Amino acid sequence: MEVIRVSKGETFIKKGEGLRHLYILLQGSVQSVYKRNAWRFEAGSIMGMLESSTAKYTCNYTALTDCVLYAYEYERPEDFAKIFTEDRKYVSVFMMATMRQTAHFLHTYETYYERARSYYAFLMEMFQEYELLCQEYGSVPQPFARLEMAKPFVPGERINQAVIDFYEKMAGMSQKVVEAFLGRDISLSVGEILNGAVWMRRALLLVEEIQEYLLLQREYFVCAKEDNLYHRYVELIVKTAKAGRDVSPIQEAIDKMIAYARENELYDKEWLDTAFAKYESFHFGEKAMAEHESWEEGSEDDSFSGDYLELILSFAEYEADKSEEFRADIEAYKNLTDMYSTSDDVRMMRRRLTRHYFELYKRVFRKSLDLQRLPGGIRMFLNFGFVDAELAGEDTAKELDDLVDRLFLCKADNVYTMYEWLLSVYRGENEPSRNEFDLDYPAYLQDLKKSGKLNSQQVKEQMDDPWMKVEFEMDNVFPATSKMTYGKISSYCPLLNENDVISSVESMLVTAEKINSALDHIRTIDFSVFYRGVVFSDPARDINMEMIQKEVLPNVILLPNTGNRAMMWQETAGVKRDTPARFMFPILTIGNILELMIEVTGRYRWEICRKIQGVRWNDVTEPSLTSEYSDFIQYYRKNSELSPEAKEKVKNTLVKSKNNYREVFVKDYQSWIHHESKGSFRLNKVSRNIIFKYCPFAKNIREELKVNPMYKTMFERYDIMNGRTVRRIEMLYDRYRKKGGEITRDLQRNLDFYDM
Repeated sequence: MEVIRVSKGETFIKKGEGLRHLYILLQGSVQSVYKRNAWRFEAGSIMGMLESSTAKYTCNYTALTDCVLYAYEYERPEDFAKIFTEDRKYVSVFMMATMRQTAHFLHTYETYYERARSYYAFLMEMFQEYELLCQEYGSVPQPFARLEMAKPFVPGERINQAVIDFYEKMAGMSQKVVEAFLGRDISLSVGEILNGAVWMRRALLLVEEIQEYLLLQREYFVCAKEDNLYHRYVELIVKTAKAGRDVSPIQEAIDKMIAYARENELYDKEWLDTAFAKYESFHFGEKAMAEHESWEEGSEDDSFSGDYLELILSFAEYEADKSEEFRADIEAYKNLTDMYSTSDDVRMMRRRLTRHYFELYKRVFRKSLDLQRLPGGIRMFLNFGFVDAELAGEDTAKELDDLVDRLFLCKADNVYTMYEWLLSVYRGENEPSRNEFDLDYPAYLQDLKKSGKLNSQQVKEQMDDPWMKVEFEMDNVFPATSKMTYGKISSYCPLLNENDVISSVESMLVTAEKINSALDHIRTIDFSVFYRGVVFSDPARDINMEMIQKEVLPNVILLPNTGNRAMMWQETAGVKRDTPARFMFPILTIGNILELMIEVTGRYRWEICRKIQGVRWNDVTEPSLTSEYSDFIQYYRKNSELSPEAKEKVKNTLVKSKNNYREVFVKDYQSWIHHESKGSFRLNKVSRNIIFKYCPFAKNIREELKVNPMYKTMFERYDIMNGRTVRRIEMLYDRYRKKGGEITRDLQRNLDFYDM
């Protein structure tokens, strides 16, 4: 056990990290986040109980205040015996924390279960009341086609009420009662702790299932489209009020719906405030309605069923002559028998369309900065490249219209839509990316200064100008990455085209969950892939230049296009090594996301090594992944360790890779992840040794494969070198502690790294 201190805002446990410790929270508050869910833990809680029978942490744990915790070394259930043997009083401490946390998770599950169970019944009840009110006021009920898609909640699994009651009772007991009941019996306690962890995880997964149901079904109740029940009620009350009749029964029904939406947390509070603002501020008297004949115009519903292109052009305040040319080219483009033709006239048409598209995007984005909520058609344009329903296909247009209110599915701490990414650059949360000439924003401005296009004062002004940064990103990064990820460079056009949408939008959509699932899969095999060596210094305690390992996950930006390729655009966000790489994916992807992620991760492996090695990236006297691999490829014909068949295979791969050494490595890396990690040999001996040296398998995979003679020598050498490193670090840390140093989370993670 050791005492650790965590600063406010620090994420001291990251999802996907190997389970190494359990933490008792002594002081402060901690928030754990799993997908859409967040739990708050106060003093006495234990971090890691949820994962106590798994190999990895399930959630991110972030300090909400400055915190003090006890850290206990823990990797598997057998470690409880060691913790409890050292001090028996912790038997009941861990037991009670587990009971309370399990009860909390089960209560959350129960709340969501009741919410889902009652939702459909309430929806049907309010629809029947709508029909009765229409009948009462002599109005024809408006059709509600989407109601047929509403479904009652049918859970895949139901947690028995007896289980919920049991943990609620146990959580309410005092520690003394629990101690008397267990007698500090280790085996009983461990059994109850692990059982609680099972119920916690089950509750977590079921809450996620229920939330998915509610997120889909809530759109029939109220959403940013006309085809929802709330809008039907608003239509009825407006019509009735204009006729001068008493609308209080309708008002009561609408107020009931609004209260239900707010109480059940079906929607974001700010969104609800916006959606209901006009209704809640309006007075439905005869005089008021006479003065507001245009109630329907600009109502709370921001959907758009007319000319989408006109909406975009008007929003952007595009000049008449440019609008006319853009419209004419879109019409001509739609009428082409072959949109992918490479003839000169079609290529020129696509070039004009592309130029207009990016100019429009820039104008629309700039105007969006002044608005809190954007019309659905504008969000479709910004996030999917949608400009015309006929061009994209009517079915696709409807799917996108449904989807724009669920774009949170495409967002995470490390995943951005292009629109959200540009907003983050504008707000100063992220710096602009490097351009095609590998110049970052400051270097780009200095280059303009050298060429005489800017003076020193202009450089200084533009260096901190948020709009100039966004413009740099939109001019230098957005068009190039959009074209490359599309996949068919010779026929590229950024406008969403029905021919490119080969499946449903829902199935093609790249969500944050799909991205992070692919990243997690790679990390379970190539555990060190996103770790970087960074310098730790504390000269006062005789540590000057200690390199420690730090994991930095990439930022993934979802471009508003369809495509079948992904890109590793840059390996770091700046000069510092501990800044995220930037991967580019089409938001609607044709192909397997995991396959694309493995490919870009292979390129990242190569490029981050090149960046770290600098000019000596291919100098074999300075051993590195790139130098050793380049040497291997360059001299493979003379390599006595390769059979004639292996040499022929290297030759063929070189031809397919157009003599690009990086691409040869990427193909081998794909085989490394897919096949070699499962003991299926695809690589030659030389490439296998190099890749394992710099991209070693995770510990559990090494354990499974160590009996195989093909890996035996490599693994033994790795364990010896790793053991030496661990002993050196432990000795260093011991000296550091004796001199008053504190083993921070980063230092502890560095030591944990060598046991992964």
